[in-house]
Amino acid sequence: MLSRFRNWISRRAKPRTPLEVLEAGRSVEPADRDLTRLVPIILPLELLNAAWPGPIVRIGELPFCAAWATCGEMNSFFYVTEREARFWEDEGVDWRAIALENLSKLTENRPASGEKLDDNGLPFVKVMLHEDAFGPSRLLLPHLFDDVLGADYEVAIPEQTCAVAYRKALSPSEAADVNGMISGCYEHGTEPMSPERFEARLFWEFAERTSIR
Repeated sequence: MLSRFRNWISRRAKPRTPLEVLEAGRSVEPADRDLTRLVPIILPLELLNAAWPGPIVRIGELPFCAAWATCGEMNSFFYVTEREARFWEDEGVDWRAIALENLSKLTENRPASGEKLDDNGLPFVKVMLHEDAFGPSRLLLPHLFDDVLGADYEVAIPEQTCAVAYRKALSPSEAADVNGMISGCYEHGTEPMSPERFEARLFWEFAERTSIR
């Protein structure tokens, strides 16, 4: 599994940067945005201070921030601009809540794209490497893997399109698998994020500040 995981990451073509994607979507009018495809996207923290011309927030004290985007074909993202945010707010649209609700619905039937089982047949790690390219955004949903990984599970986002959630108590061989996934994704991915590991609950502050209707 680890070799296939690394091979998939290394074969990915280098995508456009978030700022390039944001610029590409400027020509679309706010009224033409499909709000049913709006989701939050986890990004590197440095973009918070990069004159990002749209809504963007830090996720608690984590080294990540979140912006919002509508998802188009071929995994293209059209990030929300300040002009669009003002338009929706003037129309009385709670677009942040809609984005989180969309994410919750998209995650409901497939919270992870893969997993690995322990000797008892129980999952000890879940991988979020979804075809939609915003797998890590699932970490923003509270208690997503409590039932299978325990309430104290931990997570990592080694690459912008890949997240890993794992049980806190691991055997040596299980820990080696988890470490291999995280380091492999970070070292071989096209958009490295962070090799650090975090308590899952630290990501939930984002959702706690955004009501789902």
